[in-house]
Amino acid sequence: MNFKLASVVLLFANSIAFAQDVSPKMQLPDWANKQLDGLSKQESIEVNSRINPFVWSGNFLGAGKVDLAVLVKDSKSNKEGIVFLSHGKAKPVIVGAGHAIGNGGDDFSWLELWYVEDKGSQPHSYHSKSVKLQNDGIVVAKEGSASGLIYLKSGKAVWQQQGD
Repeated sequence: MNFKLASVVLLFANSIAFAQDVSPKMQLPDWANKQLDGLSKQESIEVNSRINPFVWSGNFLGAGKVDLAVLVKDSKSNKEGIVFLSHGKAKPVIVGAGHAIGNGGDDFSWLELWYVEDKGSQPHSYHSKSVKLQNDGIVVAKEGSASGLIYLKSGKAVWQQQGD
């Protein structure tokens, strides 16, 4: 019995030792990879898995289909950001990674946490009038510091400062 248990443990340990990491890009659906491939011909961006999760799904563009928000990095400048990918015909939208937006700037390397803010919510802003979201948005934050809401309006990214 001890021999059988030892064999199972060794077999399990061996499979773990030879397990390969699945690249972040391979974890995305085909339609998202096609958009990222097309975008990488114009921009030097790559998927960035520095934060888990590195991708969120939501209805960011309001077309009623699943869209993705993916962490990315500009491979030339190492500036980090987010790309919104549409499951429809809309063009990808990049914030950060060399594309400045509001107080978030053009490099989101400060980003420590992010999450989806649901359509219909009205997140409070200390700096401007609160907005009722027509589509899902993304809250980006540095713990114990600033945060912002990013949402798409008519295919363009909008920044609303949430806190300092």
